[in-house]
Amino acid sequence: MKFKTNAIRFLFISILGVLLHFTYEWSDDNRIVGLFSAVNESTWEHLKLLFFPMLLLTLVELFFFHEKMPANYLWARTLGILSGMIFIVAVFYTLNGILGTNYDWINIALYFAGVIFALFVENDVYRNGKAEKLILSSAILLLLTAAFFTFTEYPPQLGIFQ
Repeated sequence: MKFKTNAIRFLFISILGVLLHFTYEWSDDNRIVGLFSAVNESTWEHLKLLFFPMLLLTLVELFFFHEKMPANYLWARTLGILSGMIFIVAVFYTLNGILGTNYDWINIALYFAGVIFALFVENDVYRNGKAEKLILSSAILLLLTAAFFTFTEYPPQLGIFQ
């Protein structure tokens, strides 16, 4: 994809993700808003800040530009989302282990790095992937959406959800 397209995607995802960090509190803890926004400071809830903006961007791009999208668009986006989320979790816990503490400025930078990584992987799959995998992509995105909704209401007693 072109640099301009990626820059617009980066800005869309990043701005919406930053806003989603605050929308739950701004909505006076509305449960519906909480399904899409971070409801606490857990790692899991912060993954929503990458997932839902990228999912919304996917829906917008498919609605308005589906005829211009490569055949492997949804598969590339799905792999980008998964890669960005894994990158954030892996680097977050690695840095916390190394530094022994948590710095907000590092977490913010990590979020933006995760968005860039997600778009990088997505673009790599566009260029090198041939498979459409429409059903698998859709199933993964639906499963992740259901997991975010479920674990927001009923978080397991695991560190990533605390």
